[in-house]
Amino acid sequence: MRHYINITILFFWTTLSYGQIEVVPRKDNETIEQFAERQKPENSTLTHKVLKTKWNGNSVIVSLYDITYKLPVQNDPDQQTYHKIEGYVFSQLDKNTYSKVTFGIIDSEGGNPTIETVFFANTDKDKAEELIVIASWKQRHYDITGTLYGTYVFDNETIEKTLDLKFLEEISKKLDGGCECTWSDETNKKAKFKTALEIRNELIRLGYKQ
Repeated sequence: MRHYINITILFFWTTLSYGQIEVVPRKDNETIEQFAERQKPENSTLTHKVLKTKWNGNSVIVSLYDITYKLPVQNDPDQQTYHKIEGYVFSQLDKNTYSKVTFGIIDSEGGNPTIETVFFANTDKDKAEELIVIASWKQRHYDITGTLYGTYVFDNETIEKTLDLKFLEEISKKLDGGCECTWSDETNKKAKFKTALEIRNELIRLGYKQ
């Protein structure tokens, strides 16, 4: 965003000033998968590949978790199990120390969510890249079958109160893939965006340098 602040500096400053950012250790010789597994939330499993990469020049680990949950009995007497996906970004502070922030939630949408891909791209007028997640949901209903695709764009800065990565709703809607589905009347529709390449091409068309 316009007032972009290096995310590592922001993490240090926030931790020292307010003590709110969670700082977690990584063990010597621990793989990124083992590290991410230790950090998983309750009732969850790792989903998608754990990523170790650079985000705007900072070393980060990105992990996503499939979390199971139930609705209150008054809302769901059958007490079926639902799935939602939450992501963590671990930003390296020193050799074995990382700060942790969350992003998501990607919830059920006619089916359980699946992560198609995670990548970084510029979705605004500055040089900093945002975190982008493409999710999908299988659709199996009496009048429709296929796959629904959604795009979630998260800013490189956090929300002040929650310290979650800020969800950029407007650009996410513009990059929404839609349903690649067949309806009971034999109507067919293709999804607009299913891959990182398709998203990048659309961002270029919208005027954002990649």
